[in-house]
Amino acid sequence: MNTYKVIFARNVVLSCVIENHAVLNKEYYYEHDKGQLMYALINAENEADAIHKSNKIIREVTEMIFGNDYII
Repeated sequence: MNTYKVIFARNVVLSCVIENHAVLNKEYYYEHDKGQLMYALINAENEADAIHKSNKIIREVTEMIFGNDYII
């Protein structure tokens, strides 16, 4: 399993690359500012899996900030 660094702009994935120097003990870690994701570190099997998990993070943050009724 690799650790990927995903960069966001307006909660859309801009880039997804393997981060060789990161050691992550959980499935993912992310930073956001008022609901706008900046980056995430994600343990994933491949790039497609990392992007799939990124979409889950986007939903998670959106629901946390705006509630369940917000439409993405």
